[in-house]
Amino acid sequence: MKTIMRTFGVGSVRQRLAACFRALGLCLMGYFSGPAQASTVVPLTLGGTPESVAYCRQVLEQALALGGHPVVVRELGSLPMTRLELMLQRGEISALILGPTAERERRFLPVRVDMTDNLVNQRILFIRKGSQALYDPVHGLEDFRRLQQVAGMGAAWADRVIWEANELPVATIDGDWKRLYRMVASPTRPIDYLPRGAHEIAHEWMQHTELEVERNLVFRYAQDHILYVSPKRPELQRLLQELLPQAQRSGLIRRLAREHFHQVFEPPVNLQQRRSIHLEMATPL
Repeated sequence: MKTIMRTFGVGSVRQRLAACFRALGLCLMGYFSGPAQASTVVPLTLGGTPESVAYCRQVLEQALALGGHPVVVRELGSLPMTRLELMLQRGEISALILGPTAERERRFLPVRVDMTDNLVNQRILFIRKGSQALYDPVHGLEDFRRLQQVAGMGAAWADRVIWEANELPVATIDGDWKRLYRMVASPTRPIDYLPRGAHEIAHEWMQHTELEVERNLVFRYAQDHILYVSPKRPELQRLLQELLPQAQRSGLIRRLAREHFHQVFEPPVNLQQRRSIHLEMATPL
């Protein structure tokens, strides 16, 4: 050390040592702060049917993992959609996969990524037992219009606007939309069928043996469901706006949808073997 100090001078050595310590400090700050930030735990509260919660949880956990974020999830029970949307607005749940509507755009924070790989916007009908023959001659939208069959839907469903834009009769109910299964099954009710997403009916048909799955038709439109985040969680929306597009581009969402909803390609849904009826969209949001 004495030799070094004689060679470079005391002041020069002190400056060099100070610079080394500063550089080391910056390196250590980068080492410790980087992973800590990347591993920030993201708390999520999710609600809905068991199938919808399980799928939403899978997508969000794996999308957030792309950014190095572990997730802690609290699941609520199956609740009416109108209540779920109120809870989303209040921040009691974190996010919901929903069809886009103008009202939801005002109330919630959207993340505009197709969340079901276009399975939800392929609608298959629950119909009253013994009514299949009525639908057998249908090959196009005009054929279906002539039937004047009435669809049953929840009042908040995005499908309502699409059905009305295509001049198809719709009856809506407030509150718990699950009453529609019983209403379609009853010959005394003025509701003839219940349209469900291909991925939904693939899970539900075994639970509703009082109804039949219409065998031949699929109604398609060009609007998948997206993710709406609670307005109380703007930081979650910002994070997902970065990570969900990555999940879509990488094929992650497509893979999860095909794995989770593989039954859509099996009987009685047989999605790829159905006659397709295209529905025009209402005025874009």
